[in-house]
Amino acid sequence: MTLALVAGCGDSSPQVAQADPSPSPPVVPAPAPPPPPKAVVSPPPRPKAGPVVTVRAQPAPWHSLDLPPSDVAASAAPFPREVTQFMVERDSCDHFRGEEAYDAERRAYIEENVAELCHGSDATLATLRRRYAADPSVTAALHGYEDRIEGRDEE
Repeated sequence: MTLALVAGCGDSSPQVAQADPSPSPPVVPAPAPPPPPKAVVSPPPRPKAGPVVTVRAQPAPWHSLDLPPSDVAASAAPFPREVTQFMVERDSCDHFRGEEAYDAERRAYIEENVAELCHGSDATLATLRRRYAADPSVTAALHGYEDRIEGRDEE
């Protein structure tokens, strides 16, 4: 047992290191780890040009009861302002003229709107037709409106 202890022990004190004439093993530095490979970054793909979108807007309403214009008034932008205004008001008038009065409250609401929107529209239509008789686009746009709607008893 003594042999094992003696053989396994060594003196590594500084005095022994100075007295030991044997050459020390050369110190070899550890190889540096290779640098990580650089990732090749490709530029992001450019987005393709999307389709061109054209938005056609209706004229802005001038009155709180205005409804979207009818098909006849869909191209109202090229007309004079008074013609456009008549078309929007008359379309709103025609809307309420076609509404069903299913009770007394609804009937009163419809009659109030018809009175406000339809009053004077026959005379305005006749005036606009005379004033713009030489303009074929205005004449064609006003052609679809009934000449007389005021004072008629609706069926």
